[in-house]
Amino acid sequence: MEYVAAVYLIAAVLLGAAGASKAVTPEPASAALARLELYHRRWAVRLLGLVELAVAVSAFILGGVVPATALAALYAGFAVVAAAMVRSGSAEPCGCFGRIEMPATWRHVVVNILAALVGLTAASWPVEAIDKLFDTQQWLLAPFAVVVAGGAFGIFAWLSRRPKPRAARS
Repeated sequence: MEYVAAVYLIAAVLLGAAGASKAVTPEPASAALARLELYHRRWAVRLLGLVELAVAVSAFILGGVVPATALAALYAGFAVVAAAMVRSGSAEPCGCFGRIEMPATWRHVVVNILAALVGLTAASWPVEAIDKLFDTQQWLLAPFAVVVAGGAFGIFAWLSRRPKPRAARS
């Protein structure tokens, strides 16, 4: 169960970071949505960011089926939008993390799909709130937090790497 919880909370940390970024700086995500001809008002992007942040926080504080299902739904939607961005061929920033300039790549699509599946798994085997996760072994909470933070940072770093230009064929 702790393994599912770790991966689920890594996805929640990424969701919360992206949500906070969009709530503070909605313009890049708004511009990316406008390129896809989707609803892109700044207030709506800011609201989406706040919803992402609320879902992420509730994954930690409340646990259970509702935050896990909401996380899965958000990531499934992001997978569809990221796939549309990749298919459009645009190298413009996706706006996922506010001002951090990273174009959507297939890595984004894969991470979003996997995070949606993790959310569904966490909803199937409900992950408890963080304070109840290690009820009998509180000392495990610190290493667990390091794994979650490190995993989230690693995935963020992988997503933010610029794709290598393809070599010209002769």
